[in-house]
Order: sequence, then structure tokens, then C-alpha cells
Amino acid sequence: MESNLKRHFIPNENLEDDNFNYRESALLTSTGSWYIDYENKKSYWDDITRNLLEYSSDFMPSLKTAMSLFAEEHHAFIANTFSECALSGIAFDTEVLMLTANKRKFWARAIGKPVYNKDEKIIGVRGIFQDIDYIIQKEINLEKASEIVASQNSRLFNFAHIVSHNLRSHSSNLTLIVQLINDLDTLQEKLELLDNISHVSESLNTTIEHLNEVVSIQTNSNQLRVTVNFEDTLEQVKTSVNQIIENNNVIINSDFSKAKCIKYIPAYLDSIFLNLITNAIKYKHKDRNPIINISTTRDFKNHDRVVLKISDNGSGIDMDKFGDKLFGMYKTFHYNADARGIGLFITKNQIESLNGEIFAESEPNIGTTFTIKF
Repeated sequence: MESNLKRHFIPNENLEDDNFNYRESALLTSTGSWYIDYENKKSYWDDITRNLLEYSSDFMPSLKTAMSLFAEEHHAFIANTFSECALSGIAFDTEVLMLTANKRKFWARAIGKPVYNKDEKIIGVRGIFQDIDYIIQKEINLEKASEIVASQNSRLFNFAHIVSHNLRSHSSNLTLIVQLINDLDTLQEKLELLDNISHVSESLNTTIEHLNEVVSIQTNSNQLRVTVNFEDTLEQVKTSVNQIIENNNVIINSDFSKAKCIKYIPAYLDSIFLNLITNAIKYKHKDRNPIINISTTRDFKNHDRVVLKISDNGSGIDMDKFGDKLFGMYKTFHYNADARGIGLFITKNQIESLNGEIFAESEPNIGTTFTIKF
């Protein structure tokens, strides 16, 4: 018995060392402890937890205010996690978005374990919060960087395709025509081939214009953003294509009440409206007049981003077949003679060059909806 007591006895100075080591480790790793007492309906925090959550020393945490410590989008998850721990004794170790007294959001690692009494009844939950915001933000930034690299690689691939394939085709055509002209005897035959050179030259010029437009997107993305009004931009675009709208009996409905303006490059917003509106008209349904609905909203759960939606009742696209090619250069999915497959490619590149996103939902014979998150 005596030997057992000696074995478990810890000198007081060692306890003080352990307490010191714990405090310093907790400070170094930004880790605070907490305890929820279900019997007395009270919560307890150490000083580090108070500092993490930016609450004063006289603030008394309670079960009623517990959910205010977490970002709204994580409320359901946290409620379920703590409920499972309190009712079923399931410990947790998770990452959660927390909310300080000053409404600052930060990522934390939350670890919790049930506390039992002598009758094996759960009487509380205790655990720690560790500030891991720096780590999570690095992961988010790394993921964004990877997406940017992937997007840039895709653009480079498209650019390389148009340079190697399209320009080479024009060059081969011109070379062949010149060789034929040299082999012909009559002036009439030579004049006919010279006319072909004119057509090839026009096509080559169009291709070069497309190349220039793609290259200029990255250059122009450094332009100063200014406050642009959605309604004003729409009216300008409607004026520029007024004859097309009238000839096709197009109805355009708009509602910008939830987001009237945005900080953006004016020429880009104009281009987005122009491409998506003319796209809706070009691919209208053969049995009905085009109706285009345009609206804005705000994504409060995602940094209050402005969201633009442009929907039409056109012929639609089979997304299962063509969804992954929709925004590719020179990709067309209808039999329109004037389809070039450049507008959506340009639009997507302009949006992504300013860190935005564009998505499409479509159904054949129903219509298409483009969603742009700025």
C-alpha cells in the first residue's frame, strides 16, 4: 500500500511546473478550455477562451447565448454535434467557424468530451477551442491559387489551340491558293482564286481579332473598378441592339432592387450583358417569342457577394452532353449558321479574370439560366 502511494505521489513543485507548461503551451497554440455544466446550467471559460472570443472578464457565458459564439451557417451542425455529445456521449473533434463578441469570424478547432458523474450519467461537456484561422485561410488561399492556375492553364490551352490549329489552317489555305494561281493559265481562273484569298483573309482577320480579345482580357483586368449601375448598363446594351430586340419581339424583364450597383470594369459588365442577351436571342425557341429575365441578389453567406442571374425561355442545351464544353472556345451546340462559339468563352474569361464565377443551368426546349457571382 505504501509503495502504491509513493508511486502516485507527485511533488508540489512538479505540479507547479505542469501548470506552467500547460499555460504556456495553451498560449503558444492559442488553445482555450471550456466547460458546460448541465446540472447547474452554467458555462465556464478560461482566460484564453475569453481572449479568443474577445469577451471581457465580467461576461458570464450561458447555455442560452452559446449559439451566438458560432457563425450562423454552422448553427445546425454545432447544435447536432453538442446534442450527440450530451445525449449519447459521442466525443467530437471538428473544425467550425466561430464568431467573436466583435462579430469577427474565425476558424477554430473544437474538441469536446462528455463528463460523467459516479452514476455514469452525463452531467456536462468539457473541451477546448483552438484558433486555426491562419491555417484554414492558407488552405483556402492555396485552393484558390490552384483554381486560378487550372483556369489559366485552360485559357492557355484554348489560346494554343487557336494559334496552332486555326492560324495554321488559314496559312495552309493561303499557301495552297497561291500555288494554284501559279499553276493556272487563264486570267479568269486566277481572278476567281483571288476572290477566295479575300475570304480567307477576312477569316484570318477575325481569328486575329479573337486572339487579341483573349489576350486583352488579362491586360484590362488591371483597370480601375468603378461603381457601375446595373439598370444603366442594361439600358445601354438594349439601345445598342434595339433593332435585333424589335425584330425578334423580345421581352426583357429586370429587377435590380436587391443589388443596384457593383464595383466593376464598365466595359466588362457591358460585355456580359451584351453576350448573354444576344445569346438568348440567337438561340431562341422556334415556337415562342424570347423572354429574358434579369435580376440581382446578394449572397450574405458568402461575403455579401453580388449575384446576377440571366434566364431565357430559349431552345436550351443538353447539359449532360455539352455542359463541360459550354464555355469552350469555338464550341457550338446548335445549327445556327452564325454561331461562332466565342461569346461565352470571352464572357467566362472576363468574369474569372476579376475573380468571379459563372454557372449555367439549361434544359432542352425549356431555356437556360446563367448565374454570375461577382
